[in-house]
Order: sequence, then structure tokens, then C-alpha cells
Amino acid sequence: MCVVVGCAGAAHAADVPGGRASLVKAPGVAAAADWSGFYVGTHVGAAASDNAWNGASGPVLALPPQPLPFYGHGVSGNVISGFQAGYNLQAGRFVYGLEADASFGNIGGVAGCLGGAFACTTRMDDLWTVAARFGFAANDFLLYAKAGAAWADVKRRMASGGASAVLDGSETRTGWLVGLGAEYAFLPGLSAKIEYDYADFGSRSLAMTDQFGATSEVTVGQTAHLVKLGLNYRLGAASISAAPAPGVPLPQWSWTGIYIGAQAGGGFGRNQWESANGALLAISSSGGFPGSGDSSGLFGGGQIGANLQVGRWVVGVEASAAAADIGGYAKCATDVVAGSNFVCHNAITSLGTVAGRFGQSWGNLLIYGKAGAAWATGNSEAQQSGFASRFTESGTRWGWMTGTGLEYALSQNLSAFVEYNHVDFGTRDTRYADQFGNASVVGFNQKLDLVKAGINYRLGWGAPMLEAGAATPLFVKAPTLPLGWSVEAGTRYWGSSGRMQKDLNDNASPSRLNSRLIYANQTGHSLESFVRFDHTSGVFAKANLGLGHLVGGQLNDEDFPNQVTYSNTISEMRNSRLSFGSADVGYNFINDGGRKLGGFVGYRSLYQTGNGFGCLQIATDITCNVTVPTQFLGLSETESWRGVALGLNVRAPLSERLRLEVDAAYLPYVNRAGFDNHWFRADINPQSETGHGWGTQFEAILSYAVTDRFSVGVGGRYWYFATNSASTIFPGETAVAPMQFYSERYGGFVQTSYKFGDVDTAEAAARGIAKAPPQAAPVNWTGLYVGASVGSGWGLTTYADPFPTAPTGDRVDLGGALLGGQIGANYQVGHLVTGAEASVNWANIRGTNTCFGVYPDPVTAGFNCGSRIDAIGAFTARGGYAFDRTLLYVKGGAAWDRQQDQFNAIGVGGTILTNTRTNWGWTIGGGLEYALAPAWSMALEYKYFDFGASSVFSTSAPPALAGVNLAPQSNRLQTVSLGVNYKLGDWMSAFRD
Repeated sequence: MCVVVGCAGAAHAADVPGGRASLVKAPGVAAAADWSGFYVGTHVGAAASDNAWNGASGPVLALPPQPLPFYGHGVSGNVISGFQAGYNLQAGRFVYGLEADASFGNIGGVAGCLGGAFACTTRMDDLWTVAARFGFAANDFLLYAKAGAAWADVKRRMASGGASAVLDGSETRTGWLVGLGAEYAFLPGLSAKIEYDYADFGSRSLAMTDQFGATSEVTVGQTAHLVKLGLNYRLGAASISAAPAPGVPLPQWSWTGIYIGAQAGGGFGRNQWESANGALLAISSSGGFPGSGDSSGLFGGGQIGANLQVGRWVVGVEASAAAADIGGYAKCATDVVAGSNFVCHNAITSLGTVAGRFGQSWGNLLIYGKAGAAWATGNSEAQQSGFASRFTESGTRWGWMTGTGLEYALSQNLSAFVEYNHVDFGTRDTRYADQFGNASVVGFNQKLDLVKAGINYRLGWGAPMLEAGAATPLFVKAPTLPLGWSVEAGTRYWGSSGRMQKDLNDNASPSRLNSRLIYANQTGHSLESFVRFDHTSGVFAKANLGLGHLVGGQLNDEDFPNQVTYSNTISEMRNSRLSFGSADVGYNFINDGGRKLGGFVGYRSLYQTGNGFGCLQIATDITCNVTVPTQFLGLSETESWRGVALGLNVRAPLSERLRLEVDAAYLPYVNRAGFDNHWFRADINPQSETGHGWGTQFEAILSYAVTDRFSVGVGGRYWYFATNSASTIFPGETAVAPMQFYSERYGGFVQTSYKFGDVDTAEAAARGIAKAPPQAAPVNWTGLYVGASVGSGWGLTTYADPFPTAPTGDRVDLGGALLGGQIGANYQVGHLVTGAEASVNWANIRGTNTCFGVYPDPVTAGFNCGSRIDAIGAFTARGGYAFDRTLLYVKGGAAWDRQQDQFNAIGVGGTILTNTRTNWGWTIGGGLEYALAPAWSMALEYKYFDFGASSVFSTSAPPALAGVNLAPQSNRLQTVSLGVNYKLGDWMSAFRD
């Protein structure tokens, strides 16, 4: 269901047999937006920076024990926010302008430099640009390009677990910038934009000095990619407070009054331990206590405030407080002699602000900024890995904050808001003490970015408000503004499960598997906000942002072998973090009322940190044969996936109040950046990892319209990412070690959403909210059809282990993407539909794991096994029940897949054995098909496949493996897909005629 804001649509007839025309009155024609004038605005978005550490000269090259190549490469990224100001001059349809903007965020990343001996980190705190803009205006749209100068404040550090020296350097780096964007004026002085910028800062030398005064010259190349969503206010624009039209009363809305409310959201930021004295300084080999790490989490609470409105301007004051679970870990200092480091952790348990607000009212929309004081209560700790001494502190920190937000009045007393805050607590000296009486004063710096949504209830005091039940809508739009937009925004809770996996191969023998880590069964709880804009032309845009916790799971760390024999250790997972976001722009090829089918291009981002505590050996190696208690953080993996998405989106109104929305995307290129923390090994903490690959995402939502504006819904989603190429370099090595990464997350969510703007009464009536829709003859499904589909698949293969049962392994989780087509025929009798269908899909579904973990020789036990499915097909019959435009069906039949199974025997002197065959089996499933237009329909479908056992293959050496079946004994797969079908015609009409 959608709400149309000043819709400008022509009359059209229902596209089902016997349908009646649905007449929508077109609004008057208004003049196109005039883009001339000064403007100011704000933006939020995402940034990624590519850093190439190209070379060095000076003392740093002598720190490793032997000469090593210096080059290192890393990708950093984070959320950004900022502001912009500019001037436009319009001449006809062409717009010329000049714009300056500033973006702020902790854009940090790490690379392995000097043969992996040093962790080379980059942090960009702010990025400024001045650029000329040139655009083309099409009514209220402005499409533009920009080019100009860019500069950024950058801090760099080089630290090693094997050397005491810590090198630091900072610079203001200049470069050039180009970009593209689109801006839309949805009110006389208010516009929204989406923009992509590319900045190149070149490759330049930087002086970096260690704590002993030694200076080296380091050459670093840097580029940046920025995606921004912004809001601009044009100074001197016409006021919306003018009467909309003769005879249409203007509501006397005022924000004046006292209010109370509730809020929830997420925070992310950066913790920096900058200095120490006393006991902590004495242990550190660097002569300092340097350390920094990311921090994130969730919070929820309430607020109370008061506003005073004078004309269109609103001033106010607000106090807020919230319970919080925001925290993060960092490597603080290194004891080179012991080969260990400190794990520093900070946790915020509550936070709040006291701030002034200043904004401008646009009817019942308030756009505001705020600034004031902020506080946070929490605790910190510093503990050397493996040592009993634990230094702690707790207390309340004060700082300053600034922010911006949007608040929208839902009724005369109730409003909803979304808000962004930047909080800076500065650097404070705090006393840390351990349980043995040792103490240190530590300098700690903390910054946070908070995103929150909430509701406010205004108490019955203030200026005149709208009367309850008044006929005039809250937000009156002039009929001379044919905006044609519908807007839906809301929040979700997503409960999920997932895994992160990495396979590490040998740098000297790249086909040999050295290690595998699987962060499995990570239970996630996250909150997210989402918004979607639709225009009557068919253009749409949508975005979401989510933050959450990963609260459970188990880490398996395998080495082939480790110190003596095959090692398989388990660790308890907790205190992990998750964040994600997306932004899409698309066009609906079918856009008839609530029925929409469109394609889109977009951006996806996923950030995860998994933390494993303690260590227990479950194989035969001596590693962790004495159990490490779960109070110690042992292993962590931090990863980010960022890439381009291409997909389909469909919206189908199933009934008067039910709507189905399906979103299916393939990500053809994804950058994967991350690092591993071995907290008990200072030499590989952190260990930088880089790579690129692909991904798939699938989502389905069923929503129910409680009112014409407010909806609730349930849904599910599946995400999968994998690399095609990835690597890392270990300290002292000259060659990189190949790696393979997989990341999978799936689960269900509940959501609420609200539709903003005017409710067009004809549209609401046609959608069944105001009254029942006109009756139409049901769709006749008889006929031939062809179609295409896109989707995702996940599966499991199992192996018949001839040796004693291993505690883990002998089963491989698969995941990936599908893209294909189908052809079929239906025959309908009454409400019953029968048919047959043939389908074929290109597939990229893969996975690896360990087989035969209790092989007789414990030194070489544990083999890398896995499968890759390249194609899937099916021949099925289906039967279903049809009503109105909907067909509910089940299906089943024969199925096949083209599959390559692999068994790696290099560790026992063999080769990588592969077997590619076509497996035959059966499938069963079901789905929902909905007629979007006379010849077009969409289908949401689930299928379960069982392909039985793969074709047997084996090896003759070594003797213990001779004759053993190395193929999976079972292959099971599940898929979800979004299909689009085109009906060729009623093939039975010739018999009836």
C-alpha cells in the first residue's frame, strides 16, 4: 500500500478482464523548480578509502631481522556525516553552481606492511571538497556532475608485535574529485539528493617518527569513494505557510509545548587508549600505551523537552537518557619479550544528552539541528593476554554533542522522529587499578556517532493545534504542486543466525590448506530503519541502516597440523557486533496502482566482528590441551563487505490490506576487507586481509495495513558473500598466502511502517482502506508462459567417514546465487489450476569444510573437502488454487544439478581430486504467483532438492585412503527465487473454439 503525495496520474482501466476504470483526478500543473540561489544542507552516507603503502626509506627498513618488501594494501571504510553549502544559477534547463562540503567519520583500516611485520593503519577523520557543479533540470529533478578539489586530515601509524618502535605521522592531503548526483525538489525550498564522489589524493611521501625520535619517509597512495544522501534548504524560498488555495483552510499547527517520548537506536565510534604511566607503562615495550579499536552497540531510553515556535522557526531544549550496550576491543600495548599484548575493552552502559534545538517548520514536518552536552557511564579494562592481572576503571564521562534530525507530526499530540548525533568525549585521564593494588593513569579518547528513531507525545500546553477529527489533513499540499511522490518509512527488529568462515592456504604451496576458522551459529539481534520513495513516473529509491549484537555461537579453529598434529580447538563466542546498510535507485517497469515490478542498482555494506573467548582442544594437538578460561579473549575476526547490487523488486497487493514485497539482488563485485586478531600472539595482532568476490541477497515481506498510514509486517531475508580472490601476508614472509572467505546470515524480522504525506482518497478507496474495491473478474491462468528468475540457495552435503567419528566436520554448508529461466503451461478449471514447468538455472553455490578429522595419522588428519554447484534444473508438475489475482501452488518432480566435488589430499602427498558429474534427484516446493498485468506475473517460490549421493570417486594413495569413497553421500539444497513470467496466450482456446 502507498500514500500518494500530490499524485499526478492519468485515468486508467483495471488490467483484468471485466475491470472498471479507476479515475484519479490530476492536480493542476505547477511551474518547475527554480534552482537558482544559495543553499545549505546536511548529508549522511558511507565512505571507503583505498590505501597503498608503496615504499619507505630510513630506519624503519632496518627493524625486521631481514630485508623485506615494504608494499602493503588495505581498504578502510565507515559511516560519514557532514554538511554542505553552495550556490546555483539556472539558465533555461542548465544549472551551474559551486559547492563546498565537509564529511566527518572515523574511516579507518589496516594493511600488512614490510613483509607483514608491521600493521600499517590509516584513519581519516574528515574530508573537505570544493567543486563546480553542472547539471540539467527536468522539472523538479536535477541531474548533475561535479569536479574540483579535495583535502583530508589523515593519521597513520605503523606498529609491530616484534619491534618496540611505533611510528606515527599525520598530514593534510590534497587531491582532486569528480562526482555524479541527482537532486529532487519536493518542496519550494527543500530538496533531497543522492551523490557518488571519487577523490584521488595521489601517492606522496610522509615523515613518520617513532617514540625514540627516529624518522622515516613513507610513501602512501590514497583514493576515496563516497556515497551520500543529503537534504538541502534553499535560502529565501517561498514559505509553505502561504494559503494553499482559495477555500482550502490552512491548519494552525504549532510545535510549541512540552513533550515526553521514547527512543531506540544504535551507536558506532572509535576508542583510543593514548597514554599510560605506572604499572601499565612499565610492561609496554613501546614506551607508551597506544591502541585503538571500533566500538558499536544498541541503546534505548526516553527524552523530555520543550519547544517554542515563532513564525516558522522553532527553538527548544531537550534532555535524554538511555540504557546502552555499546563496546569494543582493541590491542593497547605490546610486551615484545613475552610476545603478548594487552586487550583493552570499553563498555558504555548508559548515556544521555542535554541540548538546545533550533529548527524550521514545514507544516507538520520539523527540520532541526541540536547541540549541547553529552554524558556516558561505563567501564574499561586492560588485561595482558594470559595473565591474571586485570586493570579496571568505571565512571561517568562528559563531552559535547551536535546533531540533526527530522520530526513529523502523526496527530495533534503524537510525532515521530529520526535523528543523528555526533558525540565527542575528548581525552580524559582515568585511574586504572588491578586486583593486586597496581595502578596506572591512562589517557582515553572516545567519539561516538548515534542514529536513533523515536516518538514524542506533546502534553496539552502550547499554541493552537489541529482539532481532533478535523476534516483538513495535517499536512496540506497545494494542488499546484504535482509532486507525485509516496513515502514509506519504518523500523525493524531482525533476529538472525549466521557464520563467518576463512580458509588459509600455504604461501609456498598455495594448494595446501594450513588453517580454517569457522565462527558458526552466531545469533544476531539488530534494529534497523528503512525508507522508500516512489514517484508516479516509476522511479523509486530505497535505503536501510541497521546495527546489532551477535550474542552466541562457537568458534572452531583448525590447523593442518599445528605444533605437533592436527589441531581443532573450540572457543565460546560473545560480545560480537553487526552493522549493515543499503541504498538503491530503480525504475518500475510495471507501475499500476499498488502493483509494481522494477529493476534497481544499488550499494550494499555488511560489517561484522566475531569474538572467541577461551580455548579447548578437541583433537590431538598440544595447543590448548590445558583449557584456557573463557575470561580471556583469544581470537577475533573483523570483516566488511561492500559492493554493487543489481536486482528486482516487486510489490503485490494481495488483498484490501495485505501486501507482498520481494527484493532479490545479485552482487557481481564485492570488496572484502578485514583483519584477524590473535590476542595471544603479538606478531599477528592484527593480521590484515584483503580480497574481492560476489554476493547474493533475498528478502520477502508481508505487511498488513492497520490504517491508511500505519502498517505492520513480517518477513525473512538471506545474505551470502564469498571471495574469488583473497590473501594475507605473514610477518617475515615475501609471498602472500591465498585465502577463501565465506559469510552467511539469515533470519526473520518484524516491522512497523508509516506512510507520509497526503492520502489521495481515490487511491485509498481503490486499495480497500476507505471502502471495498470494485469487483473484477478473476485472472484466468490457462495458457503458456515463459519467464526468468533470480534467487539464492543454501544446502548441505555429508560424507561417509570410514574412520572414527570426528567431533566436527564431515558435512559442508553450501550457499550462493541463482539466475535462470522457466517455461510452462497452466490449465484452470474453476479455482483449481494444474500445470507443468521446466526450469534451468545458472548457479554459483559453493562451500568447504574438513573431512576425516580422525584419520589414522594424527599429523596429517583433516582433509579439505567441498562442492560447487554450477547449474540446477527441474521438470515439475504443479497444482494450485486461484483467487482474484493470486495463485497459491505446490509443485514437485525430477531435478538435476551440475556439481563438482573436491577432496584435497596434498597433505598426505597426493593431489587435489575433483569429480564433476550431473546428479539426478527430486524436488518439492511451493509458491505464490500474482498477476501484475494482463500478461505479466511474479512468483515467489521455495524449493527443496534431494540429489542423493554424488558419483563415487577415490584414490589409491596413501594406503589408508585407498578405495575410500571421497564423494558426498548426500546432497540437499534449498532455494528461494523471485520469478517474472510472461503469458504467451490461452493455448486451450483453439479446442474451445
